Amino acid sequence: MNTDTRFNPLLDYYQAFKASDPAQSSDYAKLLHTAREQLQQFFEKGFPVHTLLYHHTALIDALLQDLWQQSGFSPTMASLIAVGGYGRRELHPASDIDLMILLSHEPSQTECERISDFLTFLWDMGLEVGHSVRTLDECLETAKSDLTVITNLIEARWLCGHRELYMCMRRGISPQNMWSSREFFLAKLEEQENRYKKFGDTAYRVEPNLKEGRGGLRDIHMISWIIEREYGQLSLFELHEHHLLEQGEYKCLREGRDFLWRIRFILHNLTGRKEDRLLFDYQHTLAKSFGYNAPNRNDAVEAFMQRYYKTITELERLNDVLLGVLRGRLVPSQQCHPIMVGEWYQKRGNLLAVNSRDTFTLYPTALLEIFLILQTMPDVHCLAPETIRLMRSHLHRIDSGFRQQAWHRQIFMQILRQPSGITHVLRLMNRYGVLAAYLPAFANIVGRMQYDLFHVYTVDEHTLVVISYVRRYSTERGARELPVGAEIFKNLPKPELLYLAALFHDIAKGRHGDHSELGAVDAYHFAREHGLNLYDASLVGWLVQNHLLMSVTAQRKDISDPLVIHEFASQVISQARLDYLFLLTMADMKGTNPKLWNSWKQSLLNELYFNTRHLLRKRIPFSEKSNYLLEKKRSAALEQLREEGFDAAQCQSLWEKLGDDYLLQHSVESICWHAEHILTSSECTMPLVQLRITSSGSSNVIFIYSKDRPDLFTRVVSTLEQLNLNTVQARIVSLEDSIHDLYTLHILGPDNTLITEASDQAHITEVIQRNLQADKLRPRQHRPPRILRNFDVPTRIKFRQQEDRGVTLMEVQTGDMPGLLSRIGEVLDQFGIRVHSAQISTLGEQAEDVFYITHRDGELFTNEKQQEQLRDALVQALKL
Repeated sequence: MNTDTRFNPLLDYYQAFKASDPAQSSDYAKLLHTAREQLQQFFEKGFPVHTLLYHHTALIDALLQDLWQQSGFSPTMASLIAVGGYGRRELHPASDIDLMILLSHEPSQTECERISDFLTFLWDMGLEVGHSVRTLDECLETAKSDLTVITNLIEARWLCGHRELYMCMRRGISPQNMWSSREFFLAKLEEQENRYKKFGDTAYRVEPNLKEGRGGLRDIHMISWIIEREYGQLSLFELHEHHLLEQGEYKCLREGRDFLWRIRFILHNLTGRKEDRLLFDYQHTLAKSFGYNAPNRNDAVEAFMQRYYKTITELERLNDVLLGVLRGRLVPSQQCHPIMVGEWYQKRGNLLAVNSRDTFTLYPTALLEIFLILQTMPDVHCLAPETIRLMRSHLHRIDSGFRQQAWHRQIFMQILRQPSGITHVLRLMNRYGVLAAYLPAFANIVGRMQYDLFHVYTVDEHTLVVISYVRRYSTERGARELPVGAEIFKNLPKPELLYLAALFHDIAKGRHGDHSELGAVDAYHFAREHGLNLYDASLVGWLVQNHLLMSVTAQRKDISDPLVIHEFASQVISQARLDYLFLLTMADMKGTNPKLWNSWKQSLLNELYFNTRHLLRKRIPFSEKSNYLLEKKRSAALEQLREEGFDAAQCQSLWEKLGDDYLLQHSVESICWHAEHILTSSECTMPLVQLRITSSGSSNVIFIYSKDRPDLFTRVVSTLEQLNLNTVQARIVSLEDSIHDLYTLHILGPDNTLITEASDQAHITEVIQRNLQADKLRPRQHRPPRILRNFDVPTRIKFRQQEDRGVTLMEVQTGDMPGLLSRIGEVLDQFGIRVHSAQISTLGEQAEDVFYITHRDGELFTNEKQQEQLRDALVQALKL
């Protein structure tokens, strides 16, 4: 294989093409199509990607130069200049061709038409052209004030035309005339910060952007722009020669860049367009292209993506180092002399450094202690670049002997006990490899993704996000966002136990077995080794083992049922455990997928917490507690309704028809709301539909009182789906007269938002009433979103009998999909099933819903043959 960039088969093909005397844009379109097919063939044969980018660029250069000459431009009129990725010779298969036509004078009408014809021909032949047309004066004037323009011009490359005009432009944009190296550096830093705000949060998400995110190609470009502004054009190897990069860093940067280039090359060929996102649609193909062929294709994707995340982590670290080195040269600190910090460190402006290249050799403890020092100095934010380099080269000193030293264990615990800086230093420790070195189990989750829609971050990033949410409880922002959590956190005797539980809760992900149980063992032993007493270590282990208990109970069980609260309380046992678990659960849920967190889930957790706390404090037996709640709810509701003029006997009669379960499941506020409308309604006003916002502001609640009909559940949920509303809970009560049903549904609008506008609320109630009265509902066609088509979630259905409540519990686990509830409802209608209550929960791409059902005559659904038939019908209906 000849990988010499001077040997370019695409140019040979182009020369043969020219000999055929092409004239039409369609001829050139065929040329480009064939050339890109050849590029793909060369890639599959193993040609280095940088060679292919050079070949592609050289082909486009030759093509444009010939077409420019054929267009009849005057030699002194203009210069054709490549900018952007084309200027850098980084043309991927579907990259834009960024051009600047630099004019020596204002063009005449004829010259404008000639330029327009030239560009139109390029578009017609299939090139994606981005262009600007400017005179030299316009170009220089714009560059003075526009960072994007000066950046493009810095990497501009002359193609053909008036060369001296191009050289005038190069001289005009020199640092002596505009944008000094210092000004340019500071402006690009600000631009990078803004880009990180927009894209940085997505770098470690499961569909990352390989160009714009942290550690992506744009970070590499930024380094090259800044260096070119100060030193002129330098290759990566020349960066090493100028002592800006060390040998290992040069190798890492080159390999990382080539890895990202290969991914981008495949993405362009795969999609036929410029694509920089590693969407789920492409990850299986990418994994296979890079040789990941595990029997379970999800394992292959996760292995490939872990390599990707580790690569951008290394590139992000290199970006920190190089920008730190350049900052020291271009923006020197005003502080004349370093200030010694203890024996081993020195403060240099807002950076912390070791005081010698031998520090980590003579005093390995500094590898950990420096982060504790960083926490205690509020005016110091980062480590000096040379210190980061030294740290990376001395990580091997954090070995088993280092980890077993009592002083080092004390330092780590001191980091977790500091009043501030915990999240910041743990992020730095992770970025520079110290956290994985000190905690080897953590190394397994660095860059590890989970191929689903529920977990949007890599496991290590998720862990750090959870820790940041734990930290937020102690801040003013946390007190505003989560006042209950902030108040509980303030009274925790040992917050470090919560930080340890957050650090370990997912540490066993990717191992064979239950990650909660395996992680609990790791957490317990780590806690004991780090000086925690038996009780505290056991608490940390219990939190890790049960970190999913509260979220599962709140979202998948009926927490209005005292039996559920009793069962949960029997597992929690103590108030201390409840407090820690509540705080860990909220942080974990928010840190798993911020888009799935909403006020409804917050209200569920709050309700579960307070009900459990009440039970733990009062120690009321279950049966006594149920009767106690019924008595208190009846009395409170009756008191309010009497004040509004309602007859007590009417209220009691209504509640007898609704049953004790109804009173246990609903708040006093809802009981009164229902009674006010039902007792003042008549058959001619049916169906009765009301909508309001809950008193906690966690969701909208719809109340429907209607004559019973076989397809009522299906009509209700279909209508809500038609209105693009998300059902989060459904409670259904059939009155003892078997004629009427009462539905109470908690809903949220699109993107889990509250419906606050009166006109929107009125529209919803109007559509529900109309659809409930219609003879027949028009069936809807449901198209699954792009992202859901990449997940094949099997449908699992289980039945359990709850004879004490007179219902059969049907659990449905399946892939989330449009029209899910209406599909289930239609099947239940066919089988003559009545839905009495439903708990709705969606976790990423997976829906986990629970339905409390009976036959229409009220009998339990116990026949195993019928259960199997219903199961088969639901599986068929829930196929995407």
